[in-house]
Amino acid sequence: MKHIEELIPKNKFDLSGIDELRKLSDEEILSILPNLLEWMKDMTWPVAKEMPALLSSHPKVLIPSIIEALRPEQMECDWKTFIIQVLLPLLDKEYLLKLKSSLERIAQFPTWGERDEGTDHEAKQLLDKVIRSGCYN
Repeated sequence: MKHIEELIPKNKFDLSGIDELRKLSDEEILSILPNLLEWMKDMTWPVAKEMPALLSSHPKVLIPSIIEALRPEQMECDWKTFIIQVLLPLLDKEYLLKLKSSLERIAQFPTWGERDEGTDHEAKQLLDKVIRSGCYN
């Protein structure tokens, strides 16, 4: 098998390591999770379409990378929107609970960019869905 860092896609068309990435344990993939999450910055990329299923299979170690990506200092709000729209609905409620404060911050106190990109609306919708399911009671 290749060295784990070699499995990180090199460009938006590089799907060569996806099958091997799917076989990694949480411990093995942990060091490259932030790099893989970055491939969700543009969901039109072929490699981006593979990331939600891959990343959501490692929720225990993924949460810190998501929290980091959703921070107000992160200026790429379209990326935040993709994470909330595409990746987070794949996670079990127990993991969404760990993201509650990040989602509430975006929904209630969005940055200008988050408001402009509609990230706040997406966060509100996800929170409403999770609350209706009884997770946050």
